[in-house]
Amino acid sequence: MESKTSAINIQIDSNVKKEATMVLSELGLSMSSAINLFLKQVVKKNGLPFEVTNVVDKKKILDVVCALIMKDGKCLIARRSKDDHLKGRWEFPGGRRVGLEDEKKTLQRAFDEVLKINVDIKDYLTHSICEYPGHIVDLKLYECDYISGEFNLTIHSEYKWVNIEELLDYDLADADVVLSKFLIKKYIEESREKGE
Repeated sequence: MESKTSAINIQIDSNVKKEATMVLSELGLSMSSAINLFLKQVVKKNGLPFEVTNVVDKKKILDVVCALIMKDGKCLIARRSKDDHLKGRWEFPGGRRVGLEDEKKTLQRAFDEVLKINVDIKDYLTHSICEYPGHIVDLKLYECDYISGEFNLTIHSEYKWVNIEELLDYDLADADVVLSKFLIKKYIEESREKGE
């Protein structure tokens, strides 16, 4: 019995064709055999033999708590190491929340274990949600007063005490920019109310 075949003509990127030919050659297949296999799977599945979607993979949400630590009218910011994913950008210090840990406990743990400073944790101020490559950060900001201790440089390369109105002069992480704009607006409004 004579086999019936039919020719098809397709357009494909020359680099893709070259790379696919190399892979198929290692598998012992010709381009024609691979296309035949693909089309047989289309018929068998009554559709494409793989999922086609425009849905982006869900990004992990990181629950992070940070602090506006005040001392002598200035706030503490710290610069992440250049090897870190934030690549030397400035931020309000803090830590990642573990499970359903109380947010103030998250800060206390960060201060005790990592930052090595003593602070009085006060009230929640605001938060920002920011998308980074590979994850989303939900960053909560608490007001704190500095008590004692030297800032421990483990994940940071330096730290500074700065005036709130100067925060945007620094290359802040995106989520911290949102918090800084809130703080500057709040600072300006409070200064007006005091008549300064």
